[in-house]
Amino acid sequence: MTDSHASSPASSQGFSSSFWSANISELFERIAFYGMTPMLVVYLTEARGFDADTAIAIGGNFGLATYGLAAISGFVADSLGYRRALLLAYGLLTLGYALTGQAHSSLAIMGSLLCVALGASLVKPIITGTVQKGCSESRRAIGFSIYYTLVNIGGFLGPNLSAQVRSRFGAELVFVTSAGVGLLALVLVLFFYREPLESDPAPKRRVSEFLGDFGRVVSNPKLVTLFLLVAGWWSMFFAFMNVLPLYLRDDLQVSPWLLGFVPSLESLAVICLQVVVGIAVRKMQPFKAILLAVLLSSGGVALMGVMPLVQFAALGIVIFALGEMIYSAHFYHYLGNIAPKGQVGMYMGFAFLPIALGSFISGQIGGPIANLFRNRLQVPEMMWFGFASVGVVSALGLYLLTRFTKPESHAA
Repeated sequence: MTDSHASSPASSQGFSSSFWSANISELFERIAFYGMTPMLVVYLTEARGFDADTAIAIGGNFGLATYGLAAISGFVADSLGYRRALLLAYGLLTLGYALTGQAHSSLAIMGSLLCVALGASLVKPIITGTVQKGCSESRRAIGFSIYYTLVNIGGFLGPNLSAQVRSRFGAELVFVTSAGVGLLALVLVLFFYREPLESDPAPKRRVSEFLGDFGRVVSNPKLVTLFLLVAGWWSMFFAFMNVLPLYLRDDLQVSPWLLGFVPSLESLAVICLQVVVGIAVRKMQPFKAILLAVLLSSGGVALMGVMPLVQFAALGIVIFALGEMIYSAHFYHYLGNIAPKGQVGMYMGFAFLPIALGSFISGQIGGPIANLFRNRLQVPEMMWFGFASVGVVSALGLYLLTRFTKPESHAA
């Protein structure tokens, strides 16, 4: 192992303490993040008196900041060093969660959420970088499997924990709980995580190189179009974060347990089915797999609009998750295929941008769509047809994009 703790026989045969402390801290971070995120709009409307449109927009802007900052967070982590950057990340998260639960004004809430976004954006590139640097080639695939499993376990536990906390102690205590879990991650890193070492470290990138890469990405019309279309798919995902909790609470009037459990089904489905789905679609061409993923996810969201029943919401989420699994198995492959020679790494480095844009789109359209169907038309379940239509338009756009793109730039 290349970690500084790898000198013992145990660490040379398995994974180092830094590997486990990083990944377990990521489990804590996901519990805190996904415990807070589905409850954010509920908290803003329930405890702080915001109207639904404003609360949904704040949730969308929070996701924009979190995933938009991820485009530069890898650069920041490399500059600071992983250990210092990870301590900074968990410090920001702990502080941000605690302040959000105490904030009352719009400005204070947005400031505290920005603190959370800064911390959350730093964590993922550090943990994945630790797995990449701290695992031998033969164990790297297993290392990433452990990482993805723990992420989704956190995604399952977080909403269920926060729903129970809200039910018993109030929405403000959800943020105190997330702050406490974030503090556990900080302590774990402080005592057990050491900087991973590389036998042949790559030179650190300069700010000018990053800015040059960003300029090349945003000036590429086909790539920008691809990112915007994929953002349409992500907007459906973020509707689960920002709109679904209100739909479950106000329109379906579910129990506190179901308010947490239904959103967590997406992560539970990934835990149970990712390997099976990955094997089933492993031979599909990347573009066809992405198109299938978008259409399948859109169908899942549309199913939620058939009847105002929690069973339809739950089944729709599971079907959406199947599409997400297909997407995650092929998007980076597809992105690498369309990247010009020598620019694959650059394209991958900005793969968070569609997620950020998707959150922003969801925040902008979520409130008006929900308001139209819930308040004006009095058919709240049908708002999911509105969200699904964005996915259908994205699928059509993806098809046309590839239809009019030179085949050689999309080699499978």
